[in-house]
Amino acid sequence: MKTLKLISQCFLILIVWVALLIFGFSSGQLLRPISGDSPQAFIEETSQLINDEFVGNLGLVVLENGQVADEYYYDIKTDIDRNTVYQVASVSKWVTAFGLFKLVEDGKVDLDTPIDNYLTRWHLPPSDFDNRKVTLRLLLSHSSGLIDDLGYDGFGPDQPVQTIEESLTQAADAEYAAGKAIVGYEPGSQYMYSGAAYTIIQLLIEEVSGKSFQAYMTETVFEPLGMVSSTFDLGTKPELNLATRYNRDGSVAPANRFTALAAASLFTNTSDLAKFMAAHVSPNPVLSASTIQQMIQPQTYINNTPVYALGPHLYSQGDESSQIIGHDGSSGQPTINTAARINMTTGNGIIVLEMGSPNLASRIADEWIFLEGGIADYVVIQRNKPFLMTLLFVGYLILVSTYFLWRSKRTKKAKLT
Repeated sequence: MKTLKLISQCFLILIVWVALLIFGFSSGQLLRPISGDSPQAFIEETSQLINDEFVGNLGLVVLENGQVADEYYYDIKTDIDRNTVYQVASVSKWVTAFGLFKLVEDGKVDLDTPIDNYLTRWHLPPSDFDNRKVTLRLLLSHSSGLIDDLGYDGFGPDQPVQTIEESLTQAADAEYAAGKAIVGYEPGSQYMYSGAAYTIIQLLIEEVSGKSFQAYMTETVFEPLGMVSSTFDLGTKPELNLATRYNRDGSVAPANRFTALAAASLFTNTSDLAKFMAAHVSPNPVLSASTIQQMIQPQTYINNTPVYALGPHLYSQGDESSQIIGHDGSSGQPTINTAARINMTTGNGIIVLEMGSPNLASRIADEWIFLEGGIADYVVIQRNKPFLMTLLFVGYLILVSTYFLWRSKRTKKAKLT
């Protein structure tokens, strides 16, 4: 009977200790950042994530107060620097939204007007839902009801490129998605990532501005911000110094062309992206501070956690005091992973552009978010697992030993009395 009681008490200690560890890890209080000394220390530590298995290239920039504090560049074959241009995949959406908001600020479009009111070249196809509920606000925040699940791969050098209208009707470069821009759930009711939403925005910008999307973004965003090495259409800047487009196995892929420029086709470098991000936290010639605040307000939620604003992702993990925004991008051929995030409160940020790994940029950016805002994502928790196991076993041994010592002293005291 005494043995059973002793086992039960030890098991109770274990349960309480595990519960405390889970609370400590989920709240971030027991997690250790990868480095906390300086931007230089962070870059030194994260550069160690590049190992013999990495067969690509990487550009990494850390911002402080909206300015570049330190940077790091690596390529398995050649030298690269801040002027080396990457395709940044879905980071394109954030930059597109910034340009669109100039039309909003100038009163040329309204966020809550039915999108079809602005379109003549293509319209949403008939659906089981009210298409009039689909607005710019819902398209920007991935809650429009579109179920395309796009992901654009682009077109190879020898392939014809679709028109915007053809792509919205049936995207030919959507290997793993239906590729049709059609409303399949109640607009505004839930979050569902949509590449086609931003292709529709691309079409709207052309129709409202009377210019090609490339020309509009160049005149409205790139030139005013001094983003001299940025383009959505490579054909307009053949002189750009492009990064080698590595696949995961180290082979090299050609530069694809895109119909979905707004969603996936931005080519830029760390120098230009740093200027773009700085424009969010300091006066700029494109958008007012009040418009930018409108742009970053939470719009779409998952389990009551805000995940998307009007263009950028939100990286709060439910922390209402956090104002970290940004966007990631990824692609399979070549293997692209990009991440750009900035804390609107401090002006601190990170840019990671890489090819050759499907997740290295996002992993590094997640580490930065934990360092900057104490917000723990899956990546940080996984890295801390060995530390968790050490705490679990060592802490449990100490607790049980202390418990047995206390019991022994208590027993001796009882015998003396």
